[in-house]
Parts: sequence; structure tokens; C-alpha cells
Amino acid sequence: MLAALIDFSIRFRVLVLGAAAALIFFGSDRLRQMPVDILPEFSPPIVEIQTEAIGLSAAEVETMVSLSIEELMSGLPWLKS
Repeated sequence: MLAALIDFSIRFRVLVLGAAAALIFFGSDRLRQMPVDILPEFSPPIVEIQTEAIGLSAAEVETMVSLSIEELMSGLPWLKS
């Protein structure tokens, strides 16, 4: 199979060079049309958890629900804070 491919490439080298030139041309054309972000975002991803418990005050929700979720998430790998 590889010998046939090499034989084809040697016999039809103009066709192979033309196909390579076409790929380079169309690839560079697509590269110029590709959207580029000039100022990429460097901040790490942030997860915000919103908790809601009907009938509880904000302080109760924080102590009973939010702090428990924060404690559970503290064991996640690569967590900064």
C-alpha cells in the first residue's frame, strides 16, 4: 500500500504538488477569515452558587445551606479558594 502511494506520488508529482499548493492556499485563506480574540480572558473560571430556602432568613440560608455547600466543594481538585 505504501509502495503504491510512493509510486503514484513519483509518477504524478505535478498533481501532488498542485494538491499541496491548493491545500496551502485554502488553508491560509481560512486562517485569515478565522475570528481572533485580541484580548483573551485570563481570569480563571468562577462558579457562583445561589441558594434559596423559602421561609428562612438570609443569615439562616447562609449558615444552613451555603456554608455546607462550600465545605463540600472545598475538596475539589485544583480549587483555588
